Amino acid sequence: MATADDLPVLVGLGREMHAQSSYAPMNFDADTLKTTLADLMNKSQFVVVAEDTNGDVFGAMLGAVTPSWFGRDMVANDLALFVTRDALGSIAAVRLMTAFVQWARMAGAKQIRPGVTTGDGRAERFYERMGFSRCGASFVMEGV
Repeated sequence: MATADDLPVLVGLGREMHAQSSYAPMNFDADTLKTTLADLMNKSQFVVVAEDTNGDVFGAMLGAVTPSWFGRDMVANDLALFVTRDALGSIAAVRLMTAFVQWARMAGAKQIRPGVTTGDGRAERFYERMGFSRCGASFVMEGV
């Protein structure tokens, strides 16, 4: 699990991920992200980094388990899964997602619902290879 010492590198990864996502037209604020990350850590939610043998971070995953909006069953949602360009195609994303699935099960999640905001077919195929099924789509309306 990530610690407060990881916040600067997590913010850097978040900036890189934001630039590649469908959220890129929206404002990125490092202080807001730092506050969000600290809040997740303080609430014992899922904040994990992937490091190489030198301790350099090349990926991260954020997630939360919360009650469904309509009942008592717990649902795990990813907030972000990101690996650097250099780590694309490596085992990093598989390890991060596997750790998230294990954590979500231990936290009592009845369902795990990740999403993709990059518009990247590789990410969608990744989730299918990890055992997830499609259950919808994401939409956006600009200028509102």
